Amino acid sequence: MSFSQRLMHARPRGRAWIRIALRFGLVALFAVAVGASYGLTRASASPAPSMQKYLGYWNYDQPNLTTLNNVGVLSCPDGGGQCGSQLPLPLKLPQVGWVLFSEGPHGTVNGHTDQGCTWNFRVTATDLELSSTTQECFNPAVGSVGNITKWSVTVDGNKEHEEIVAISHQPNGIDLIAPMKSGSRTRVNGVGGTESFSRFLGTFSYDPADFHTLTNVVATDHGTAFPEQGSIQFTKKDRSTILAHTPDGCNWTLAVRGNTAELDPATQTCHLASGDISFHYWAIVTDDGKHINAFRAGTTTLTGQQPTNNYLYSGALTRSSQPEEE
Repeated sequence: MSFSQRLMHARPRGRAWIRIALRFGLVALFAVAVGASYGLTRASASPAPSMQKYLGYWNYDQPNLTTLNNVGVLSCPDGGGQCGSQLPLPLKLPQVGWVLFSEGPHGTVNGHTDQGCTWNFRVTATDLELSSTTQECFNPAVGSVGNITKWSVTVDGNKEHEEIVAISHQPNGIDLIAPMKSGSRTRVNGVGGTESFSRFLGTFSYDPADFHTLTNVVATDHGTAFPEQGSIQFTKKDRSTILAHTPDGCNWTLAVRGNTAELDPATQTCHLASGDISFHYWAIVTDDGKHINAFRAGTTTLTGQQPTNNYLYSGALTRSSQPEEE
């Protein structure tokens, strides 16, 4: 069944929490969203030595749901799980994406994420800390505003570790908290490369959908949801990009940088007999080449109907076949 056919047959599932999830972009709390390209931004020629080690691109390592490394946990501020019972709390949110640290004004560091947001940090003797706890950013991929109250960063060579606390302000006046107590990234120095591509090439199949955890569940802005199913075949396009062949017959181009690949160009459209499918964000990450975590946002426009926005907040795939020999 194609993506458009599944959309027409989608059933309302937990309508209230699906609408809340759409409003606040749950999986995009920390570093996911607008699908910016990997163009490099140059820092000044001579940053302070204490700042130098932070500068550059850093990709999240693959999330680990067992240890909760690179996993935010959305919950009530008091640690409970109700908050109006609008969401299946606590909710584990794997993080995918990158941050670019560059020199900011007055000896500070700016962290620009792939959600198109820029966060300002002060440099201490031991780490980076947010220069204020009131910084917010609008996330255009899901149409929400996020507030990060804590983001500390330490670096040891090519490894980065961080701790984040984000706040989600809901329309009913309830605040949800999403701490990520353990985060790690790896420095990325270039695009493409044999090691990067070998992680992605081949066929990966979606794990069984779980409506309680949102794993492989596509939510729409019409209050419906349906399981994401089938397999994706990844093939090499050139030294810096791969092609993703999805079950609906569409092909998508993603740029590879280290363990992460994202849409390039940032917005792509597939034309089918039933209508158009557009993705304006799709990021995937794999460290071991066996499992992929993903976040995706897009729009489906069936012939003669209004557009439907859809979001795969927590995608999980497992390798089902190796790539064919070239």
